[in-house]
Amino acid sequence: MNPQIRNPMEGMYRHIFNYNFENEPILYGRSYTWLCYEVKIRKDPSKLPWYTGVFRGQVYFQPQYHAEMCFLSWFCGNQLPANKRFQITWFVSWNPCPDCVAKVTEFLAEHPNVTLTISVARLYYYRGKDWRRALRRLHQAGARVKIMDYEEFAYCWENFVYNEGQSFMPWDKFDDNYASLHCKLKEILRNPMKAMYPHTFYFHFENLQKAYGRNETWLCFAVEIIKQHSTVPWKTGVFRNQVDPETHCHAERCFLSWFCDNTLSPKKNYQVTRYISWSPCPECAGEVAEFLATHSNVKLTIYTARLYYFWDTDYQEGLRSLSEEGASMEIMGYEDFKYCWENFVCDDGEPFKPWKGINTNFRFLERRLWKILQ
Repeated sequence: MNPQIRNPMEGMYRHIFNYNFENEPILYGRSYTWLCYEVKIRKDPSKLPWYTGVFRGQVYFQPQYHAEMCFLSWFCGNQLPANKRFQITWFVSWNPCPDCVAKVTEFLAEHPNVTLTISVARLYYYRGKDWRRALRRLHQAGARVKIMDYEEFAYCWENFVYNEGQSFMPWDKFDDNYASLHCKLKEILRNPMKAMYPHTFYFHFENLQKAYGRNETWLCFAVEIIKQHSTVPWKTGVFRNQVDPETHCHAERCFLSWFCDNTLSPKKNYQVTRYISWSPCPECAGEVAEFLATHSNVKLTIYTARLYYFWDTDYQEGLRSLSEEGASMEIMGYEDFKYCWENFVCDDGEPFKPWKGINTNFRFLERRLWKILQ
């Protein structure tokens, strides 16, 4: 940690805040990270901040010059009363880099009397594997990481900006940018579940020809390592995500993000089997197809309980693109449902009970998929 104690500023000018905290997902030319902070003493009846201020860090310099390191240096340089519990909140223009995250997690481990919330205006290098791992590392260390919403921007404007009495005015596409970043962060931080409850499985995996009210996609997966002429079980789990096309937080994307960051190695060959309640949307199908095209060491089999918008040409084309890149597409039958029940459901020893029409619906959906893939 940088031994030099850096003093914070009290606030920033309006144009600096608007320029550096703009929540456009991808921005260029911002060479500084700005960090507004408040430190509160937990269970303080007054609920007033103990300390507040602003740090500015230089993005392209050594980590000790980053805003997060400046804060830690300043905070640790103050004689903290050991009998107090502190609640720290950061409002930052960019999320911390991996080097700063290492220091922050070390700090939190050494100071169990401190809790940290980090609200970020934008995600920096969120496509980079190391940066995504760093965000998860913060989350696992107990820090609360979130995207700044309108109320937090307005709070910063009122408390850390020389606003000259003017109110905070959100910029164009503010809400869309927030929704996109919020969804992306949820995708990065999400880890697979081990299993689902029986009522969840029966409701979401029922293979109705047309299912209404199922606004979630559930994805069960098994990853195996291919060794010569056999496979070795590796990892299993369950992902759940909203199918709302506005958020794009779909189960397939969450699995792909997790798989690439936690499991995938170019030196190994994989067999991935996925059991999903809905077939992929065109965007997810395209991303998975693109992934398969660049990762010849991954073989993918997809079993789907139902076909999502199977009459729509865009959805049909998405399924064909998967098949063309080598993915095996199948409709879930009785044995597949039974396998999922036994391996991905907290069944308490109860056997799988097929619903009425399970085989009729299977044959109908199988014919539909066959026609789509021709």
